[in-house]
Amino acid sequence: MNLAKSSLKMFVARAFKAAFGFLAVIIFSRKLGASPLGTYYPFLALLGIVGLPADLGIGEATNKRLSEGTKKSSYLGAALVLKTPIVLIVGILVLIFEQYVNQFLGADLALLFVVTLFVKMAGGFSMAVLRGELRVGETAILEVIRPLSWLVVGYLFYLKGYGVRGLIYGYLFGSLLMAIIGWWKVSIPIGRPTIKHAKSILEYAQFSAVSSIGGFFYSWIDVAVMTMFVVVGTGVTRGDVGAYENAWRLALVVMLVGKSIAITLFPQLSRWDAEDATDRIESAIPSALLPSLLLVIPAFVGTLILSEDLLRVLYGPEFTVAWLALIVLAAGKIPQSLHILLSQALNGIDRPDLAAVAAVISAILNLVFNVVLIWQFGLVGAAIATTLAFAVNTLLHAYFLNKFVDIHLPVREAGWSIVASGVMGVCVYTLHSLVAIESIYSLLGVVLVGGVVYGAVVLMYEPIRSEAQRVLRPLVNTATS
Repeated sequence: MNLAKSSLKMFVARAFKAAFGFLAVIIFSRKLGASPLGTYYPFLALLGIVGLPADLGIGEATNKRLSEGTKKSSYLGAALVLKTPIVLIVGILVLIFEQYVNQFLGADLALLFVVTLFVKMAGGFSMAVLRGELRVGETAILEVIRPLSWLVVGYLFYLKGYGVRGLIYGYLFGSLLMAIIGWWKVSIPIGRPTIKHAKSILEYAQFSAVSSIGGFFYSWIDVAVMTMFVVVGTGVTRGDVGAYENAWRLALVVMLVGKSIAITLFPQLSRWDAEDATDRIESAIPSALLPSLLLVIPAFVGTLILSEDLLRVLYGPEFTVAWLALIVLAAGKIPQSLHILLSQALNGIDRPDLAAVAAVISAILNLVFNVVLIWQFGLVGAAIATTLAFAVNTLLHAYFLNKFVDIHLPVREAGWSIVASGVMGVCVYTLHSLVAIESIYSLLGVVLVGGVVYGAVVLMYEPIRSEAQRVLRPLVNTATS
């Protein structure tokens, strides 16, 4: 598998995914306002909560075992036998507690929720299988389908007057297409499962399941806790939840590069670990970390200056309540950019147990911090809680991984990025004081000027310029050949 080419495919796909999702959020925010999104986002948060026991780490374990290259059919058969009854049981339990599910969501959505859960699980598992086949680049199209369907189908249902249900129908339709195309692409035949292969999957899954809790807690526990405060009528409204999640999604845009590289890197690290190629793992980590850092650092500086303008111009005035939360969330993307790759590396060398330890510690901190800080400070408290807990998670992953491989962080390159971001920040602040940002065009103009200034300064540093040339050269040669 060509890491550069696969990473590029994933980045392009995720760029389109982010663009379609971003456009959908802008349109639905302006058309519906913050409160309906305060029902849709808890719907997704609850999908994440229920998805944890519905998966139990089997998807990630299947990715790992298939990527090792032996007995693929038997592993796939065993994974399906393990996963199917679990998803059915979870769905039945949701229907049994339908009243409480509807109360959490603020609408009668329990049955639609169960259908969406089943379809989402099927699509997500097909993605895990394809990645385990080292066909990460081929999953790129699947990354685009759901946000595009959410935008197109969701908007059509909105025009028909379905409100927040229209958004859910769009998400469901996209998940269904993802599942159909994903399983159509899978080339491994389903073999006869054996106890040996099922046991092997469960041995890995017991730890990857715990690690996935850490990912969920970072992505959705803040929304879930805020929604619980809404249900009990204490301090937070559904409009606040909608505004906060929009800020979260805006901050998340800069993680495209890091996530693309991490998804591509995991199966390759797994193969290198199976071959005892530790030196290749050590050399891949700093090169993988650098591109993401070069984006998240200037993004934080830009957000520090333009936070309120970003929310007001893109979504509407009622969303500016989350301007300070957006700044904190943007700062949190710096440790997250490190964590995405460090966690994949730790799992790739077959130490999900240590990743699980880090996940449990940070998840407990995240829950406690969110309850206390949301109660005290509302939206900003949620952002601070999530950022602090994930910083701890990143430090723990780095500590554990360093026990097995030497981690060399690109410190000098990151330092130069800080310098370049400072220069960019001065230019953006000056331009912002001279130009009134009242439209998306003026906002894009200021952002573009900042990006050009940052790019020019950061490429003055020869090691960064050389690394950029090294990565881009084979991609350019491939595109022109």
